[in-house]
Amino acid sequence: MDALIWLQASRDSDIASLQRLLKTGELMAAVSELVHRLQRERGANNLWICSGGTLFSTERHARQQEVSAGLHHFYQALPSATAQPGFSRFCNLIAAALQALAELPLLRQQISQHERDQAAAMAAFNQVIRTLLNLVFEAADTASDPDISRALIALFSFMQGKELAGQERAIGSAGFAARQFTPEQRSQMVALIAAQEQSFTTFREFADSAACESWQPLSQASRDIERLRRIACTGSQYDETGALEWFSLLSERLDQMKTLEDALTATLMQRCREAIKQAQQQAASPVVQSDSNFSLYVCGADWLPGASTLSSDGLAPQLGRSVLSLIGEQSQRLQQQADELASMRASLDERRVIDQAKHWLMQQQGFTEEAAWQALRKSAMNQNKRVLEIAQAVLAVAKTLSN
Repeated sequence: MDALIWLQASRDSDIASLQRLLKTGELMAAVSELVHRLQRERGANNLWICSGGTLFSTERHARQQEVSAGLHHFYQALPSATAQPGFSRFCNLIAAALQALAELPLLRQQISQHERDQAAAMAAFNQVIRTLLNLVFEAADTASDPDISRALIALFSFMQGKELAGQERAIGSAGFAARQFTPEQRSQMVALIAAQEQSFTTFREFADSAACESWQPLSQASRDIERLRRIACTGSQYDETGALEWFSLLSERLDQMKTLEDALTATLMQRCREAIKQAQQQAASPVVQSDSNFSLYVCGADWLPGASTLSSDGLAPQLGRSVLSLIGEQSQRLQQQADELASMRASLDERRVIDQAKHWLMQQQGFTEEAAWQALRKSAMNQNKRVLEIAQAVLAVAKTLSN
């Protein structure tokens, strides 16, 4: 067998993998836009419910139309539903997202008919958005190129932080509209603020310097937002305009975040295209550079001049060394990629364990996602342990109970 053929096959496989990542990047851009539009629709519905139907009635319908357009783009960006190796989990997550999106018309009808209160309506929107964010997480977890994987992790972490900010907007709007915050709402606000910081910290670890620089002015909430946060969390007095002021300030911040999120998706697409271009250039170049000092001989053709210098594999010594060098370089590059990906996936695995623990607490204890996170965080602080360790202990208990 010819080693050069397999070396070329390795390069071609790299290109095919990168082209799949480019398609995934296009899907992530569509997911980003759809999530933002869903967040805007959730916000309009939230204020409409909290005001007893007196505010944002027109905005509700406008946001629905925006989501419909975003859905069309999302559907177009979906990959073909064909079996591929290693594609099962991603297909399952797409199916879950499509099922959640299909339930939006019923949710809107229930809200219009006052069959869902504020908390139930927001929980339903949160779940739809969560299924879409799962696609970004899975894409980051399975990306085969370190640079692209970093871009995906940065994008996912930022989108998650932005979603948590959107949930904070919803809970704050409800509290300000009711002219009081319940103890549960205060606890949720504190948990959401802490979880945002965690997500944005991960974002900064994986984002490039340009994205981090763009984030710097947004990283700290404005003085007005901080003032209203203190009011919400401490129960201080505020006037009846608090709900609209809060909603306006948080909406402006979310829109600013979306601008940076668009830049992150653009960076992702750029890295995909650059990686494909580089791989194609390598594939188009001769696998072995021509050299007048040696030739490729066929083993057994001892009548050719120089055949006596062939090694047992039928290659001239210089050519054999060149092939070995190329194979070594390819192996070293692949190993370096594997090491980088392993490090990044360890971070994602930690996040997955924590999410699984949260969801178990939500199912068993009836917690909201924010309350589940707060419970894990409080337990970690009390025991002087990492949240990951507490999450692992929770899952161990869950496994024991299931057995």
